[in-house]
Formats: sequence, C-alpha cells, structure tokens
Amino acid sequence: MADLLAIIAHDRDRPSAADALERLTATYESLRGPVPERHTVATEWAAVQVVDRPTPATIGLREDGAGWTAWAGPLADPAAATAPLGELDGQFSLTRLEADGETLRLATDPLGMKPLYVAESGGMTFASSSALVLAKHLRAAPSRVGVESFLRTGNQFGQTTMWDGVERLLPAEALTFTAGGRSRGTYWQPTVEAAVRALDFDDTAAVCVEQASEAFGRRFGVLRPWLDLTGGFDTRLLALVARGAGMDFLANTSGPAFSEDVRIAKLIAATAGWPWTHIELHADWADGLPDRIGEAVAWGDCHLDALALTEVLEGHRVKAETATVLLNGGGGEHYRDYPWGQELWAANRSTEVNFDRLIRWRVLSPLDLSPFREDPTPAVADAARRELERRAEPFAGTPNTFQCDLLYAFKSTGHFGAYQACAGGSIHMDLPFYLKSVFTTAISAAPRHRNFHRLMMNRLDPVIAAIDTETGGPATPVTLANAYRFTPYFYRRGMRFAGRLRGRLLGTGEAPLPEPTGRDLARARLISTLRADGRLDPSQMRSAALYDPSRLTDQLDRAADAPTTVDWSLIGRLLSVELAMQAVDVGLE
Repeated sequence: MADLLAIIAHDRDRPSAADALERLTATYESLRGPVPERHTVATEWAAVQVVDRPTPATIGLREDGAGWTAWAGPLADPAAATAPLGELDGQFSLTRLEADGETLRLATDPLGMKPLYVAESGGMTFASSSALVLAKHLRAAPSRVGVESFLRTGNQFGQTTMWDGVERLLPAEALTFTAGGRSRGTYWQPTVEAAVRALDFDDTAAVCVEQASEAFGRRFGVLRPWLDLTGGFDTRLLALVARGAGMDFLANTSGPAFSEDVRIAKLIAATAGWPWTHIELHADWADGLPDRIGEAVAWGDCHLDALALTEVLEGHRVKAETATVLLNGGGGEHYRDYPWGQELWAANRSTEVNFDRLIRWRVLSPLDLSPFREDPTPAVADAARRELERRAEPFAGTPNTFQCDLLYAFKSTGHFGAYQACAGGSIHMDLPFYLKSVFTTAISAAPRHRNFHRLMMNRLDPVIAAIDTETGGPATPVTLANAYRFTPYFYRRGMRFAGRLRGRLLGTGEAPLPEPTGRDLARARLISTLRADGRLDPSQMRSAALYDPSRLTDQLDRAADAPTTVDWSLIGRLLSVELAMQAVDVGLE
C-alpha cells in the first residue's frame, strides 16, 4: 500500500519545500523502514512524495498543463485520476496541482477510509498517511482526550488523533491552497438513490447484486486476490459477490484451528469449492514477537491495538508470498440492519439518532478500567458524540436509518480503514463494499428490505446462506420454519447485552482458569521482556499520569505471570500508547 507525504509552504516566496520533504521522509523511514520505491513531484512552494510497498501505479501526470495528481491507496480507476474529485472512487489520499500551476489540493477518498493527517508548523502544512510520522517529526505533545479515546475504545475516528495539532481530514474533505491562503470544503456527500429506494424486495436485491458484481468485476476482475473469509456474515457475502462477478480468488482464515471462525469458514470454502488456506501463528511466534511490536506500533498509528496487530501483520506477510492484493468484507453490514440496530423500535420511524445509545453500544465496549486514576469514559463519550454529531449534522431531517448508515461508515474509518492502512507494509488491502458506487446502492435500499439479514445472501446462494454463522443461526432471514436455528444467535446477543450492563469481571469466580494458549504465553513473555528493559516501569512510563501505579503494576504482573486473568484489550492498548510516546520521545503531563 502506498503512503503519501507532502509539504506545502504558506509563503510561496520561501525556499524550496523539497528539503523539508526529505527530512519528513527520513522520519517516515525511521518508523516504517526503508522505502523501496518513491515518486516525487514538486514546485518551489510544495513537494509531494508517494512511497510504495509493494508497487501499484501511484502517480498520475496531467497532459494539459503544468499540473499533476499524486495519490496513495487503491484508486478505483487510475486512468481517471485527473477527473474532478467528485467523480473519483476508491480508498485513497490525493494531492493535486491544478493545471494553472497555482492551486494545490489535498483530499481524502469519498468515505475517508484511507487516512490523511495534517499539521501546521513553521509556516508550512505537513501532510502524511501516518499521524505518528507527523507527531515524531514535529515533536507533537500527546492529546489527553485523544489518548484516552484510544485507550477506552480501541480506535479513533473523526478529526481527533492522539497528538495535539495533528488532525485527520474527514471523508471527502479537500484542503485547497492558493496564493491567497488555505480553505477547506467537502467535495461529495452520500445521497439516497430514489429509484432504488422505491423498489420492492426482489428488485432491490437484484439491483444490489448486479451493481456490486459489476463494480467488483471492473475493479478486481484481472486479479487473483486473497479474500478474508470468517464465520460471520459479511465476508461470506463478499465471497459470493466476488464469485458472481466471475472473480478468481484465494480464501483464507486466520486464528486457532479450534475456533468457530476457522471451522465455519473451512466448511463454507469446501461447500463452495473455493481454494482455502488456514493461517495460524507459527510455533516459535514468542521468539519473534519482541522484534515485531515496534513495527506494529508504527503501522497501527495508535488507531489499532499493536499487540493484536502483530498477528495480523504476520498473516499479511504469509499472504504476500502468494498474492499482494487482499479483499476485506468491511462494509457488508450496510446490506442489513446492523448499522441502526441500537435504534430499536425507532429505526426508520424518526429523524433523531439516539447518540447516547449508539455510543454505549457501538463505541464503548466493556473494559477493565481498574488501572486508571480516573474513569476516562465520560470525557471519551463526549468527544465521540461531538465527532458523530458533526458528521450527522448535514443530514439532519433525514431518516435515522440513513444517518446511522453514514455514522457506521464514519466510525469504520477507525476500524476497517485503520486495518487497510496498516496492511501497507506487505500487501494491498481493498474494501470493496466501501467503493462509493457500491456503498451508495446499498444505503439506498429500503431499510425494511435489509432488516433481519434479508437482502442478498439467499439470492446469491441459498446453500451457502444456510450454513451457520459464528454468532449463531444461519445467514438467512428468520422464518417460522427455521426460527429454532436462531436460538444460539438470540442467546449470544442477550448475553452480550447483559455483559454491557454489568461490565466485565476478570479473574474472579470459582471456575478454574483456562489453560493459556501459545498466543497467551507469547504475549506474557513480551510483557516480561519489556518490563525487564524498563519500558513498562510505571515510575518511568511516558503515559504514567493516566494510571494508578500499584494497580497498573498488578495488571502487568498478571499479564506476565497469569495471562488468562487479564483483559488483553486493555494491555494491548496501554502498550500501544506507551511505545508510541516513546517513539515520539514525549510524555503526558
């Protein structure tokens, strides 16, 4: 996946920006490693570099004047790179010098999945695909609300980052630089296609299948990509649409052989006749983990748990030996009612979004908060609400289901978008359901057609749809004939709901502790190594101001000595934050 680096001088009479760009590139390489290939374009007042690993076409040049267009990430149609921004599709960050040679734009993709961060310093705008690169280059101080948001939720979406002065551009946002100054605006907004919304169920399903298949075939038809396949709903839908588009792909599933994901995915692949690979951590994983954690911090960018990310990146390396394109099922949720599930009986009956419930259900998962000096939840919830309300504001007065589709996609920039960005060390990840054209048709389908998983799966393959999902029950609509098969699904949903009410209790009760897995032991060994090196000493940690020293010490003791008794979500997040601050060489006051 390519990354973008750019420097734009506000004063166009100042010396060349190229030298400043070289220094920024050096910072990038200090975190993410040497760049195998780079493309640079520049004027006296602006310089842009796209760095590649592995290499697709990443730079386009205008033929009609002094302008150029450079982009990072999978632009759906590279031949159309110089088209107006509103006509572009894919997941990309882009820099364009217009043909007049005087107007420069920085822009994100229509749904903001490919990150682009900006910061101001010394009369210049710095831009990068990595917030951590900008933070290290500019020695940015940590943002307390940004840090706590990541620790409490495990991701970040919207403008806020972990660093003061480093801001993420929003979906379809463009910064425009002219001799007169800088402005910002939005070049595209999602809308409902009225003709699709008016269709009955069968015609809606047919249009969604046709549109997605056509888009997949056009974008990926000549490739033989990897395709993530799990025991869930959305990757199964992705595979069926890809098959319908005539695509040849390699299915894979990661995780322990005994997991539901692996068992169900293997059954799906065998039933469908798809080539399938099970990817599992190798036996000596613990030996290499200390060398992998720094890489995960750099690529995770404090938007993902670096500890868990080490395993994902290892899987990417394995896949890249066979193929360098990977398709992920993120966004398939928009073909069903998942994005507005928290609205309950008010779904599509109101124009008001229940932000409180959305945040409780979709943002604030249960977490062991015992190490914190103070509970960060209220401040984090307030920050999340501001980001979500700002995203929904232009769509006030529309049905809450439409707003929730947009809010779910927006929140997914911090999850699916973050995973796409972090894959760039070894493989190109695409999110086909978040192609603008596919997404628009999906959210235009009437909500009543998407309720209860009804819309597409049965139409694509009723045999594959009938196989259970890992959440319980088949990937088909509920009917009187099959209602009994959904008992596990409703039971698990009820247990999850109960868990959200009572929080998470760890290491308590009379039940014997589970035997630690190889993954548990590798993580425990890593914590012990970092503590021995003094990097997780509560008296010296850069993030120490957030924690009660004795309670944090207890957590780290248990992580090292009794790994099945701790909340690894918490351990992975605090580890990510601490190592990121160490990389930038700053601390939280």
